[in-house]
Order: sequence, then structure tokens, then C-alpha cells
Amino acid sequence: MIHAIYQKSRPKAKWHLVSVTTSPESANTDLDEARKQATAEGLDQFELAVKNFESAFHIPMFLDEVKDTKLLFN
Repeated sequence: MIHAIYQKSRPKAKWHLVSVTTSPESANTDLDEARKQATAEGLDQFELAVKNFESAFHIPMFLDEVKDTKLLFN
């Protein structure tokens, strides 16, 4: 399973791909780094979400809507 991390910087903006990883642990680390970077850039209203894909070939760069999925650990 491939975990794609998306960020939306404004309420009506599209979701932009920030990071792609294969492990849930790396996805958590990437979420924390994306949160730190957005805060450092001065973004006040931003959202982060993780979307799971079966293959890396199906990951779009931009999305209109992302339903956040929970990361599953073994």
C-alpha cells in the first residue's frame, strides 16, 4: 500500500501532493515535517491528509477532495 500525503493551504484550494511513502511510520514522520514546514512558511490555515493507493501509478498530483484515512500499524 502506498501512502500519499496531501496539503491544502486555503479552504477553497486544491489538495497538492507533498510526499509519498510505503510505510505508515514514514507517513507519520512526513506529516510532522509537512506541518513544521507549513508553520515555518507562515501558513495559518492549512490542512494535511493521508490517502492510500494500491499502486504508485494511480497517485494524482492534485485532488479536489481527500477523505483522510487512518494509518494502520502492525
